Amino acid sequence: MPDEGERARLISDITRLIREPQMPETTRTAGLTLIGWLARRMPGEAPHAIGVAEARQSERRLRATQRKR
Repeated sequence: MPDEGERARLISDITRLIREPQMPETTRTAGLTLIGWLARRMPGEAPHAIGVAEARQSERRLRATQRKR
């Protein structure tokens, strides 16, 4: 099993990639799903309560704010 540093680095790398404007929406969704799985802390522990739909909505708000600037 990878150590905590590797897990955190992988989450960070995926996050950076899915924020790219040319990233297809299906790939972005897959990345968010993978991050959810990676964010689990212990075997059997439920993932964070924020789901893919909420993360997408938050990302859209951030992009809209950035476009206004």
